[in-house]
Amino acid sequence: MYTRLPSPGDNKGAKLTAEELDSISSSFDESLRSPLSGLSPASASLPWLLSAVAVLTTAHFAVRSLIYELISDDDESLLSWYLDNSMKVLGVCNRICSEIERLCLHHVERKMVMKLLRSEGIPSQELIRQARDLLTDSVGKAEGSSGHVTSGGELEELIGDLASGIGMLALQGEVSPVDRVVCRAVQAVNFLTAFVAAVISSALLSCSGVVVSLCVPEEFPWGDSLRSIESTIILESRHGEETDRKTGLLKELDDVEACKRHVLEAMDEVVASGGCGEIVGRTREVAVRLEKATESTLKGLYGLRDGVTDLFLTVTRIRKEILNEFRASLWDGQLTVKPGMKSTLPTK
Repeated sequence: MYTRLPSPGDNKGAKLTAEELDSISSSFDESLRSPLSGLSPASASLPWLLSAVAVLTTAHFAVRSLIYELISDDDESLLSWYLDNSMKVLGVCNRICSEIERLCLHHVERKMVMKLLRSEGIPSQELIRQARDLLTDSVGKAEGSSGHVTSGGELEELIGDLASGIGMLALQGEVSPVDRVVCRAVQAVNFLTAFVAAVISSALLSCSGVVVSLCVPEEFPWGDSLRSIESTIILESRHGEETDRKTGLLKELDDVEACKRHVLEAMDEVVASGGCGEIVGRTREVAVRLEKATESTLKGLYGLRDGVTDLFLTVTRIRKEILNEFRASLWDGQLTVKPGMKSTLPTK
């Protein structure tokens, strides 16, 4: 059930002194620094990524509280700017979920083939061919040889767009000190969202060493936490550079890749031996290991997808609350569009 929040302006931010606004801004920075510190040590694993997304959800809630504590009834410019700006967050969330779904579908198909491969009897040549085709990703153009997503161009573009607004006050007309505090907080959380999304994007990419990098702003006291995370992720991305093997950034996907190589080797032995019982038995064993690794990875990917979906729904709820208050103010005649200003009210 929708619960009406205090209307923007019930606590007038305009009454606060410059020192009080600075204190609020510092407190907000601290509310971000503490959970970010809790993400150390960083790890390119699905549980860590899920924890990072949970931090984002909390951060967006913090922005929502700040908006309702500070902004005034007639601050339509800031409210409209937030509604437009938050659409970028929703776009990033949608794209990440789409990439995860594609990856999950690929692994579900792989899991089904492994069940057939470990069934009783000597696997037929046709079954081995189908299994090999799937394991080497000859079906499905979205995945590379490691089963990772290979192209994240659209996602990277969305992430870059979300991060690019940092330090830019995009409001029109005269900007009040209160607006600056709120705008800075929104931009900070947007950058955090872009940063975590960049790590997720990098984790889903197939090539070793590919990390979507963002320039962490010096102006925020929690920047050191992000730089520390970024350094750790970059180091992890290079762990396979000294080998001829292509590896990805995400641990779980690399585990599946290692099991996959063992299954391919075993299938080659089955073909070469003409179906020797002992070799077929070993093939079943490695197929079981690949199936279990795939199942574990799917569980983690679904959890990450659900976490990103929760973030999407959180931002959507915040937008709905703000939009409801925005419209209520219009209906009550408390909010007017200033001469020369175009009113843009998103419908979702």
